Amino acid sequence: MALLAVRLVLLLLAGDLAASLDSLSSEFDQPSEYRTPNCNQYKLPGCPRDFSPVCGSDMSTYPNECTLCMKIREDGHDIKIIRSGPC
Repeated sequence: MALLAVRLVLLLLAGDLAASLDSLSSEFDQPSEYRTPNCNQYKLPGCPRDFSPVCGSDMSTYPNECTLCMKIREDGHDIKIIRSGPC
C-alpha cells in the first residue's frame, strides 16, 4: 500500500515537472509577434524625420521603421521589429 502511494506521488510530481518545463521553454521561444518592416513603402535612402521608435531584433532602437529599413539595406541582415517603442 505504501509503495502504491509513493508511485502515485512520483507520478504527480513528474506531471507537474513536465508542465513546468513546457511553460518555461515556450517563454524563451521567439515570440510570434515579431514582424517584418514594410520597407517597400519608403523611398530610400531618405527617411522622414518623425520620431516613432521601434525595437529591432538586433536589440537596437531605431528612430522609426524607415531607419530600420535603411540599416537592413546597408548591412543585408534580416532584422525584425520586436515591438513599437525603444528596446
